Amino acid sequence: MLPVKTITAFIKEPMDLELYRPQIEQLISLMTESDFTDLLDRVLFGESTNTKFLIKMELNRLASPCARIIDLRNKQPSAAEYKHGNQRHFLDAVAIKTFEKQLKNYRGTYTMGVYEAVVNQKRQATTAAAPAAHKDILQAAYLSFARTHARGAERMHFAIPVVLQLDKEQTLKATTLDISTTGLRVKVPLDTKAVTGSDIQIVFKGLQKEFSGPEVKTPVPYRVVGQDKTKEVLILRLCRTQQGSRFDNFIEGFIQGNKHRYKINTDNLTKSVVMKGYEQYYLPLMQGLPVFFSQLLDIKLESVLYNKNNLHIIEYWRDENAKNCLSRLLSPARMAEVLALPGDVKETLIYSFTHRTEDCAYFFSATADELLAANLRTLFLAYGARKTSWRVYKLKVTAADTRILGQQFTENNPQDVSRIALEKAQEVDFVGLLTDITDTRQQKSYQQLQPDIKSANKLNRFISSHDDRFEQLPFKFVQQRQEKRYHYSTDVIASFKNQHMEGSTQDFSSRGLKIALAQALQVDKGDKVLVNLPKLQKLTKTMTLDKMPYQVVGFNPARTILHLSVDHKEQSHTGTEFFNLLIESNPGKLSESVEKLPKPGLELALRHLCCHHFLSSAAFVRRQQGHFDISKLAITPAGNSLTPLLSVMNTGRGSFNLTPVFGDHHLDKVVINRIKEMEEEARPQQVELFISLQKTNKVEARRALSSAFADDNERKAFVASAMKNGHFFSVQVHISKVGKPDISSISRELDYIAQYAIHKAKKIEEELWAINAVVELTDTTTATLQRLGLTNR
Repeated sequence: MLPVKTITAFIKEPMDLELYRPQIEQLISLMTESDFTDLLDRVLFGESTNTKFLIKMELNRLASPCARIIDLRNKQPSAAEYKHGNQRHFLDAVAIKTFEKQLKNYRGTYTMGVYEAVVNQKRQATTAAAPAAHKDILQAAYLSFARTHARGAERMHFAIPVVLQLDKEQTLKATTLDISTTGLRVKVPLDTKAVTGSDIQIVFKGLQKEFSGPEVKTPVPYRVVGQDKTKEVLILRLCRTQQGSRFDNFIEGFIQGNKHRYKINTDNLTKSVVMKGYEQYYLPLMQGLPVFFSQLLDIKLESVLYNKNNLHIIEYWRDENAKNCLSRLLSPARMAEVLALPGDVKETLIYSFTHRTEDCAYFFSATADELLAANLRTLFLAYGARKTSWRVYKLKVTAADTRILGQQFTENNPQDVSRIALEKAQEVDFVGLLTDITDTRQQKSYQQLQPDIKSANKLNRFISSHDDRFEQLPFKFVQQRQEKRYHYSTDVIASFKNQHMEGSTQDFSSRGLKIALAQALQVDKGDKVLVNLPKLQKLTKTMTLDKMPYQVVGFNPARTILHLSVDHKEQSHTGTEFFNLLIESNPGKLSESVEKLPKPGLELALRHLCCHHFLSSAAFVRRQQGHFDISKLAITPAGNSLTPLLSVMNTGRGSFNLTPVFGDHHLDKVVINRIKEMEEEARPQQVELFISLQKTNKVEARRALSSAFADDNERKAFVASAMKNGHFFSVQVHISKVGKPDISSISRELDYIAQYAIHKAKKIEEELWAINAVVELTDTTTATLQRLGLTNR
């Protein structure tokens, strides 16, 4: 043992052991190995003798026997007596799992490492659960949905020497931090010049010392997908660019065979699971319609993804024959002009209205630039806004990176996406988002532009006629259809007000019906329909299958096919009781209704493209201990016109500040108060905010609801003042209350994480359960300026 003087001289400067915590945890389980010294040198390859000495001292400290008692009764009411040897601890269920898992690392001995692991885990959990009293509730953590790497790959802490071949002439020695079948992290000197997106080759020198197979002898191709700087080193994040090689099989077997020796890193999987959980909240409620285009010669609309909130965009474009004509709005000629706009993300406004005769429906549509070029903006806006069919759309389009599909579906359940679906998705050249930003309260503003209405025939040039077929695909979510549906045809009579229509059922579930009627029933979503099932009535004497109330949740354009559901507020319902009994009494006899899509899995592949090229902005409101705040903001900073507004008051990296939008208690006034009054299945609420951003010695923001102004003169005065003294923004805010999280969709990943870090799995569940609402933000500044006649563009 070195004397104190020698130790003091040896340690020249303090070292932060937390920087080496992954290596320390990796070495703990190896301390009893006969070749521990060699293993320590391998794990700490490239580190100084001083560092290795201090880490060895820390390992000895953690492995020393501990006599301290852990008593959590004052913090956890559920803590109970737990005996280990002659010691009596008081632990809750989570602490017991941590205790027992740590015991395995120390071969069954209660050590300082076991004690600190349990105490620190409870301290972190308590800190995470504490109300954020000092946190600025408007500073939201940045959430990215981008598929920057294949998801779900198992990563293992593993430190060995490697050589990076940056180009034909430049090589660089480095050390790995962790490795998976799809990626790698390496530590290089801080002054290394590496380009994100560049391709490199790696020679695994450390593996070559132990294995002689050809799979470790040849350089392995990787791509640099990210860089992280610390005070001392640069960490490169790399992903594999070649799939199905012998090296992949080797690494997979190596990880499986060495889990007991090297610690599994769950950070990558944890981020993926959290991202998937937030997606499951947002995508069923998103307001915009994802649109996908291919380009051979012309630009062609190929597919759209719909949910209950954006389906109305598609349904608007049904003609007199019930054919969908959305491709008229997004015609090849128009899309060519849009894609010629500057920037990576192209953005335009499209105005539309319809004129219907007895025999035909005429769709008029024009972009802001088309109207400007034809000098017909005032006429189109004022005339069109007099129609109940008036619509204002915002279209955003960007080039698609289909390379991410290859990464996702070689790693992520290839059986979920058929070969033909994957090939179809890889033909996508452009991804877009079409958002309906119409507000009926604003139509008077357009009408006041006072054109010469007698010249309306000049607008005939904007009648859309180009038709292309495209696929309409539903987003797939567990929570969209929580129960099985069964094909079943029987007579039905549907009554609404004074109308009584006969028809037949097409399918049923315990809480829903799909019926086809002989004639249209003039209903709207949310209306209550009374249902009578005369033939099924003969099967029961204890239930009355007449005048059963159902809510209309959907219908075809002709209103002859209705989708009905039991109101979620109904505690008991005769139809539910009867159909539950019918299902239980006929096991295996009923034909399950399965939605058949022409290319199985295409909607999943397109969903990945939609999320990777995220063209919206979605804030997630959480509720903890009765307190509401905005926890995360999903956004793609580059190319989003709201980024300057959300960044101007930032107080830290990796987050956005929503103070310019919701400061001065507007979060409570605009969002929280509405959330408190909304039912879970209520339709989204929509408001528009006017924001004046002024920058003198400090940034100042003024905001007001568009509806709070007395008239357009007041609105124009606000906008003019904002533009004179700084910047003006208008933001449309959609507020949707969410239901319970779809934990079942991530249960497999959560179970895996819990094997190695149960506190992380529990934290993910708690985070997702706390989400109460989704707030979608859409920049409507250009539309507002045009509506008020304050811009020539």
